[in-house]
Amino acid sequence: MGCPAAPLLLLLLPLHAAASTTPAPPCFAAVPDAVELDLSNNSLGCTELDWGPFQRQSRLWLSHNGIEALSPSSRVGPGLEELDLSYNRLRELPPAFLSAARGLRRLQLQHNRLRHLPDGIFASATALQTLNLEGNPLPAVPPTAFQPSLRLLTLPCRCDVVSSVLAACTCSQPNCTAPQCRCLASHHDSFNVTYFHSRECQHNAGLVAAVAGAAGGVAVLVLVVVGVLWYRRRKAAAAAADTVWGKWEPTVVHGQPRYISRATEIGTAEATTAAPDYENVFVSPCAAPAAARGWAPGWQEEQHSSQVPLDSDYFLGSEAPAGDQPIYANTRSPAEDTTYIIPDP
Repeated sequence: MGCPAAPLLLLLLPLHAAASTTPAPPCFAAVPDAVELDLSNNSLGCTELDWGPFQRQSRLWLSHNGIEALSPSSRVGPGLEELDLSYNRLRELPPAFLSAARGLRRLQLQHNRLRHLPDGIFASATALQTLNLEGNPLPAVPPTAFQPSLRLLTLPCRCDVVSSVLAACTCSQPNCTAPQCRCLASHHDSFNVTYFHSRECQHNAGLVAAVAGAAGGVAVLVLVVVGVLWYRRRKAAAAAADTVWGKWEPTVVHGQPRYISRATEIGTAEATTAAPDYENVFVSPCAAPAAARGWAPGWQEEQHSSQVPLDSDYFLGSEAPAGDQPIYANTRSPAEDTTYIIPDP
């Protein structure tokens, strides 16, 4: 039973191929040969409108026909004065659609799906007086729409498209003849574009500027806080480096370094405030007695080592030979703050 189905399938394939290449039916069954032609609401859907039959009309109404596109070669004739393509599904217009529309006075394109209009599409429509673009998601209106003859322009009430026509719709000179520019809101309220822009769009621009300013202020505040924290950490690190039980100070006038002990880490107020300072001096006012034996005291070297050896409880230790000065030191115990060390002979 499966074998006879194969020839049937082969027969259906050419039929399907032929159906896919069949051109779409015309949008209108017949186009009357009339100077004024109204074909509004005559089609339930039109994928692409052939503009060939529309060459002799002076007024043409094609609204509410579900037209999705115009044939690429579509071009308005020089004798057409009024054209209504409103309430369709047009996404774009052919670039040369109005290249010969020298007599076009009224153009209705409202409530389509136009997202872009070529910059020079209105350059040849030098007699255009009324242009309706309301109900389209256009971001801007081409400058060539503002012919000297233009008297009325209708737009959607959105800040982007209104801002694109604000300069052309505003008179700045005494003899200015700017067109009347109005925008329609979703509930069909009509506003002058200048009024709408001042009421709705300037507030949005101010809000954007305020948000940008606030963001800049926050950034500056963050930088200030980071700087303060960095400074405090540097200061705390420096203080921690200096907070040792024994502190080395630069060489004084008589040539010796001064060793000071402030027991700030013992943890008691008495140790912090009452711990005395000790200083070791040589008998000779300017040189150590051992200098003649060929050694240099540690305080004359370029670098100095830590004052607290790891295995000692004293701040200062001494390995000086016999006959050198005793070195006074402060111990960890507050009660023994007068201890001194005399090197062994």
